[in-house]
Amino acid sequence: MDYCSQDFIPQKNLGNTQMTVFYINDTHGNVTKVSKLKPAHDNFKKQNKKSALTVGAGDLYLGGNKGRNSAMTKIYNALKMDYATAGNHEYDAGSRFYADNIKNAKFTTVVSNINVPANNPLQERMKDKKLVRSDVFMKNGTRFAILGTSPSDKDIGAKDDKDNVSVMSLEETIAVLNKEVEKLEAQGVNKIILLSHSGYDSDLQIATKTGGIDVIIGGHTHDSLIGVNKEDNAVSKKNLVKSLRCEPVIITQAGSDNTNVGYLDVLFDKKGVLLEDKIQNKLVKLEKYPNSKKIDKILTKSIGKNENIAKVTVPFVPTCEDDERKAENPVASILADGMLRRGQCYGAEVAFFNAPSMKSSGVSGNITAYDVKYRMLPYDDDVVVAEMSEKQFVDLLNTEAKTIITKDLSQIMHCAGMRYTINKSDAKKDTLCVHDVCILDKNGNVLRKIDTENPSEEKTVKCSMTKFLFQEGSLTKILKNVKKSPKVGNQQEIFIEQIKKNGELKAIKDGRLKVID
Repeated sequence: MDYCSQDFIPQKNLGNTQMTVFYINDTHGNVTKVSKLKPAHDNFKKQNKKSALTVGAGDLYLGGNKGRNSAMTKIYNALKMDYATAGNHEYDAGSRFYADNIKNAKFTTVVSNINVPANNPLQERMKDKKLVRSDVFMKNGTRFAILGTSPSDKDIGAKDDKDNVSVMSLEETIAVLNKEVEKLEAQGVNKIILLSHSGYDSDLQIATKTGGIDVIIGGHTHDSLIGVNKEDNAVSKKNLVKSLRCEPVIITQAGSDNTNVGYLDVLFDKKGVLLEDKIQNKLVKLEKYPNSKKIDKILTKSIGKNENIAKVTVPFVPTCEDDERKAENPVASILADGMLRRGQCYGAEVAFFNAPSMKSSGVSGNITAYDVKYRMLPYDDDVVVAEMSEKQFVDLLNTEAKTIITKDLSQIMHCAGMRYTINKSDAKKDTLCVHDVCILDKNGNVLRKIDTENPSEEKTVKCSMTKFLFQEGSLTKILKNVKKSPKVGNQQEIFIEQIKKNGELKAIKDGRLKVID
């Protein structure tokens, strides 16, 4: 994609009301590029002194690592962020962890579509106004309002959390947003921004089924929405639509994982309606900016100093998430190899883990400790060995493989000590989509082939796998009676150990997983 490489220069307002926004989304607590955010933001503020707004559209945190998430709050404070909304990953470690995490935030989190039970710790943040349903603010002598949404398509919060937060359905979300807009307009505010972590398709529905929302700064689906487009094109999806009142609404997203930052500049007429031909929406790649010494100090103090682990001699540069999560991933294979090696002390024959447990896996140049811990394997899952019947083994693979056809991120299994094929055509049917499942010896030769059409309930397979899989909703019934060994390690240490054992990182596919149409 052709991203803007020039710094953003705002237009003259010529008597209209101007709003200029620096936006990020889906940073996922990724510390490997976060140091560049401050120089990018400093440059933005230099160009936009009067009407500048800094916002984050959700998933600004990830997981339950206290040091990393505490660092992210300090970094967003250093940017002087004005507002954020809560994506699904904000709730990863439960409401208490999230409530404590934003206690020291100097920005306001706005979420309009969640139900917070009376005993939930986030009630504390609602009392101290760190978490609100909407807010009115002043910029350059003009009143604006801001709303926010968490995603309706995800279960949020820790599974063992009592009095968990719940998110309204999309239909309920739209109704609530319309009511909030009515309240805000009754206060005389007619310039309204939504920070949405609902995803691109939902944002289109929100934009066209509400009236009064002018700008939607989005997230969740990791789209890079470039420019201003009334129709899909080769560079970007449609992001300028008409509201329920037939007024223009601009929708933005800046991708994910601190690859880009977004600059949006809009002008409103006297009635608070966007001037379509005056909208500027640009994405700038963060790689063009230097690191910030201030941010580097925050990171070192919070999570320790970064270090090089190994040189990447054969890089892996995925073109999209499908390359990483819906196909053989050679970097994931290295982790699976390490899991198998560790699990052999308990007789493991194969190893596997679900694709989303390894996030951004592109590698080139050198690989560092920050890459492994905070970009690639931020969940730090524990690894155990479990013995299951061939039928349970096939059912597990098949259940996860069927997600390959969904819009959501795929749950397919990356593996070691085995090979198998997924047929996407079969995945669309109520039938078996996993075929040619073979267990291999250390030289890659077939030891035995499993009859996927009629797998044995007596014969077993010993599997090195992540403990998370025992908690995943779609697998709990399959793994209900499966016993597991004590922990044999966690993914981060196993991956680092495997790379150091090899002396380098070679991302080479070997055909262990085939996906056919």
